[in-house]
Amino acid sequence: MMTKKMHFKASDRMRERFSPSVELQPITQHNWYACTQLEVTAEQTNVFPVPTVYWLAESAYCGFTPLAMYHSEQLIGLAVYAIDPEDGSYWIMAYLIDHRHQRKGLGLSGMKELICHISEKHGCDTIVLGHRIENRQAAKLYEALGFAEVSRDDHEVRRELRLGKE
Repeated sequence: MMTKKMHFKASDRMRERFSPSVELQPITQHNWYACTQLEVTAEQTNVFPVPTVYWLAESAYCGFTPLAMYHSEQLIGLAVYAIDPEDGSYWIMAYLIDHRHQRKGLGLSGMKELICHISEKHGCDTIVLGHRIENRQAAKLYEALGFAEVSRDDHEVRRELRLGKE
């Protein structure tokens, strides 16, 4: 007899098997311009108002790590993370899937890949991010991945993902 816990593990394995794969690559002289052309939908500009060129410039001068996201050799998005120099925490500063590639499961796959990348490269036990309160799409994604809300103000929700380092 299959228990509920076993059923969830089996369905998680199936979901992983059929999830679209996303590969993270560094920003280079060969892909930086294409990254500046990534955009959200017109409706999303109120929750992601900063163009990608801003994140690339800030990364270059503020020590952030930008990564291009690819699916089947097609550029689909941009992720930026940083280490807070005050407390050493790892922050996902920006996460964007281009409007032409949304609603295909790539956001979830890309975020899983980003979490693994940060965890494996840096050995951290917590990843922090923030998103605008009205960004329900981001909230659903982050909640599904286990990011717990730890605070909020009038504009932003702050979330943390505790990684099970033992």
